[in-house]
This record gives sequence, C-alpha cells and structure tokens, in this order.
Amino acid sequence: MAANINNEKLIAQYLLGDLPEEQQVEIEDRAFQDEEYLATITAVENDLIDDYVRQELSESERRKFETKFLASAERRKRVDFARAFVKVAAESTVVAQKAKRTSPVSWRESFEAFIRGLNPAARFAFAAAVLLILLGGAWLMTETLRLRSQLTQLEAKNQTERQSLQQQMETERRRNEELAARLNQEKQQREQSEESLRQFSETTETTTPAPRAIVASLTLLSGLARGEGKKPKLLLPKDARLVRLQIGIDPEEPYKTFSAELRTVAGRQIWTRDNLAASARRGARAIVLTLPATVLKPGDYELKLSGVAEGGRTEDVGFYYFAVQKKD
Repeated sequence: MAANINNEKLIAQYLLGDLPEEQQVEIEDRAFQDEEYLATITAVENDLIDDYVRQELSESERRKFETKFLASAERRKRVDFARAFVKVAAESTVVAQKAKRTSPVSWRESFEAFIRGLNPAARFAFAAAVLLILLGGAWLMTETLRLRSQLTQLEAKNQTERQSLQQQMETERRRNEELAARLNQEKQQREQSEESLRQFSETTETTTPAPRAIVASLTLLSGLARGEGKKPKLLLPKDARLVRLQIGIDPEEPYKTFSAELRTVAGRQIWTRDNLAASARRGARAIVLTLPATVLKPGDYELKLSGVAEGGRTEDVGFYYFAVQKKD
C-alpha cells in the first residue's frame, strides 16, 4: 500500500469506513500485532469523538461518523459519555473562565477542571468508569481483528478444498478416458476376430466340395488350480483352422450371459468375447467358444469366465487353465 498507515488522517478515514478493503485489512493486521499502534487508533477515536461532540466535523464526515462509526454499541456509549460530560463540565465551569476565552472551551479542558472539582471518592469512581469504557473499546477492536483473521483462515481453507476437488475431478476424467480407450481396443480386437472368422467362412464356401476345416477341441472343467502340474492339453494340428473350447459351469449359476477373456499365464490378453449363453444338456451346463487357431501359440493359457449380473456388473465365475502343444 502506497499510503503510510501511521498517518492519523488515514486512521481516521479507516474509522469512518472511508478506505478500500485492502487498506482496512493492512491497518487491522498491524493493530492486531502491535499494541502501540492499537493505542494510536484508540487516540484517534477519542479525537473523532471530541470533534463530533463539539460539532467540528464536516457534513460528510459527520454522516460517515453516524452511519459507520456509531454502528458499534460500545462506541455509541463512549459518545454519549463524552456528550454528557461536556454538558456537565460546561455547567460547572465558572463564568470568569468563560469570559477569558473567545474561542469555545474543548471538552478536554473542561474535563480537567471537572476532575479537579471532584472529591477523591468521586474522582476514583469516575476514573474507573473511564477506564472501563477505554478497555471496552480496545476489546471491541481486538475482537474485530480476531474475527477477520478467522474469516481469512476460513477462506484459505475453502480455497484449498476447492483445489483438491478440482484435482479429484481431473483424476477421474483421465481415468474415464483410459477406460474408454481400453474398451475401444477390446472392441477392435473382437471385430478383428469376427472378421477373421467371416473371411475364413467365405474362403471355405466354394461351388465344389471341399475338405472340412480341421477343428481342434478341448473340454475345460472348473476346479483346476493354476499351479497344478497336470493341465488339459490342446493338441493343435498344423492345418487346424479353428479351436473349439467347451467350458463346463455349475448348473446352479444364476447368470444369463457370460463373458470370456483368454490370456497367457503372464497376463497378456489375446482374445475376449461377450454376450455368451450357456447351453444345457443332460443336467449339465456348458459354454462353447470358437476362435481362430492362429491366436494360440504353444504354451500355457488362462481363461477367465465372468457372469453378467443385473445392471451390467460382472462377477468372476471361474478360472480355467490349459496348455497348447503343436501337433506334427
């Protein structure tokens, strides 16, 4: 702030509510930390009260004094006290003292004369009342500064919470984008598999009888652990075009549709399929998967079967393990 906050005229403008908020905050922060500066503010308050009681304020200053300064009940008490004291002091001042003065007697001079005219007990009571009023004014200023400090801390806390919420929203947005990209990749893989099957079907449909495509089959049952040595083996001939996997499931499974995900034991996904339905035969239920033989290489595989519950939520049904071996 360019202005000197020690300037009493500037402090008077602050007390009359005639300063920008930035300057008001600077003065209040200084008063909250510096007791001497707070005493200076109190002295300027006394001068304003003196000028107001003596009707020496300008018209605009008087309006600001009455609307801003007198908004506090404690300050109104101090002004009432000063007004009453001037009246009492004026009545007790001797006529000779009035005659010697051509200018109006300030209420401070009248105050000194009034104090000298009191007996010790009355003087002590009056001093206690003045001290109580001054302490009340200081307490009011301190309480105002404390409340403003709490408001500043609350605003800073709200700003921190808003920034944290924005960061969470940005993280969620990136997560949704990654999920959408993954779903799109899986869709493309599924479309590629379907296109491969379609092309294979078209090439096998000729006008002359052609040899049937070689299909390698394997039945998988649940309950086989990943680490067990004896896994079902799929012997894959070199000229095999399709692989048919028959997956046995519990007849009591409540799901209407299933999804399957085939991946290597290292976790790399190589094939997926959704909207699978189970067929029932002789009290047993099974799901049949048909996939191109070209997607399978020699090695160990894991097939994850999930059920689609209400609302589109998927739940794990079982994991099936098998090995692929090329047949000469």
